[in-house]
Amino acid sequence: MFIKLLYNLLVIPLVYIIFRFISLFSVKLRKSIQARSGIIDNLNKNRLKLNPYSITVMFHCSSLGEYKQILPIVKKLNEGQPNDYNIVLSLYSPSAYENIDKNNPMFNLITYTPFDFYFETKKFINAINPDIVLISKHDVWPNFIWELKKREVPVYLINGLFADDTKMDRWYAKSFFRSLFSNLNGIITINETHRLRFTKIYNRPERIHVSGDTRYDTVIYEAKTCPGVKSLDPIKGRDNVFIAGSSWPIGENHIINCWKNIKAKYPEALLIMVPHDVGANHIYKIESMCQDKNLKTIVFTEMNGKENLNDFDVIIIDTIGLLSIIYRYGKIAYVGGGFSKNGLHSVIEPAVYGLPVVFGPNLDKSPEAQEMNQLNCGMIFNDDKELYNIIDSLWTDKKLYDKVSELSYEFIKNRSGATDKIIEIIKSETQKPKINKKTSYSEEDFDKLLKNGK
Repeated sequence: MFIKLLYNLLVIPLVYIIFRFISLFSVKLRKSIQARSGIIDNLNKNRLKLNPYSITVMFHCSSLGEYKQILPIVKKLNEGQPNDYNIVLSLYSPSAYENIDKNNPMFNLITYTPFDFYFETKKFINAINPDIVLISKHDVWPNFIWELKKREVPVYLINGLFADDTKMDRWYAKSFFRSLFSNLNGIITINETHRLRFTKIYNRPERIHVSGDTRYDTVIYEAKTCPGVKSLDPIKGRDNVFIAGSSWPIGENHIINCWKNIKAKYPEALLIMVPHDVGANHIYKIESMCQDKNLKTIVFTEMNGKENLNDFDVIIIDTIGLLSIIYRYGKIAYVGGGFSKNGLHSVIEPAVYGLPVVFGPNLDKSPEAQEMNQLNCGMIFNDDKELYNIIDSLWTDKKLYDKVSELSYEFIKNRSGATDKIIEIIKSETQKPKINKKTSYSEEDFDKLLKNGK
């Protein structure tokens, strides 16, 4: 009780005041606060989209990446009978909310999550009335968890991640998080390492399960379902295409320096550069570096579909959100971030297409890259000469290339399947809501109500 009082009377008001102050100088934070205006009213207006005869499964995600991780689970739930489940998605990040399809038929409701004030959270849960809640990765809010526990609603952390630099197990925070996490029905984590870490703050080790990471299911799902990029379709199936994804300046220097020599040996080779920074200044710098090497470039947003892409050495993508799709056009992929302390970007997005993957030497924050490196389908380079040798070896020896490509895809395939394990937990924890038929609408009446309300 003391922890709850301290949190609600001191911590949350103080944090909110700080957020308000910082929002005066931060557009992103100001946007986050404004986005939460009228959440409860909107939910009350749209709650008729939830069939009272169906099981309501609520997914909570903080960011766009976590949203992508739950898509295979949602798809699997939708494969049953049409009215088996109401699927509700709550999002914390405005950037995530703005960049997803709000008309996605797999979801009955999509909403922002309110700030964790006690009464707002209570109204939020009242409006949705979930039968089970699945929190993706780490975004655990105390009042939200406490209120669900009071209502005996099962709550699971899925894709659970206990990061190396977390503060949850520090002496000053451990007792709070141990108390908070005790309200969870279970934790479904990505591997044995994270399972052991969670035992530090979760006092029910028998309820910590290793299911794997749904990111692997996600990239398989996206590879099968996402359409291509129409303007790049002319290069589909073309040999000697190199994708440089989420690139940063150091890696870009190595790649462009290397590409002049690659073009000398492989005249038909094409480089598709997808920089992390798509600002106009950075795109101009990439163009300038390419021109210094006599490499002919074209910028994606300047393409009109009439160009002959065989006339260009480098295509520069100046639009966000396309990278995971663009990898399908490549034969080898570079993933950026390995030349800095910030860490590598996703290596599994290109691997699902069977691409050999190359990256810089800093793999500390990417266990996937470390594993791929050990399996020889992910390769480290330190400079442009080493990069040239890797590309040349793979493109010269077809048998070698095919072997590395197979290893890359098998790496993803062998780690998929977390979705099915999470679905089993959902089904074991939920049942049809008990409804008094005498005082409730029949399913037929409810359907009529929905039609009239449209």
